[in-house]
Amino acid sequence: MSEKLPVGARRQFVTLAAPVAAPDDNGGVTTTFAPVAAFWARVSPRAQATIFRNDEQGRNVTHDVYFRAWPGLTGDMRLLMGARVLQILSFDDFDEKGVTTRAQCEEVAP
Repeated sequence: MSEKLPVGARRQFVTLAAPVAAPDDNGGVTTTFAPVAAFWARVSPRAQATIFRNDEQGRNVTHDVYFRAWPGLTGDMRLLMGARVLQILSFDDFDEKGVTTRAQCEEVAP
């Protein structure tokens, strides 16, 4: 993929969701995800890659998602495409200009 990502390459409409913690009846916390933004993105499936973070077990990268940079993006957010859920594993400044973000994601069961 070239360094410049044309707007027309963004063909998937995705929703960015952030975790929201709420106390449950047992004194614990239940985490749900609330939408914070919706935008067009390019979603590219990947063959196989593994990311190791801290002491976590390796996570499989299943998709690269390219979208306009979003302030406040964190690795605990998710991207939703209809019923499909993509957990953000890592992200970077794709064009090194602060315009396009590339998120490496793992598809998870909703």
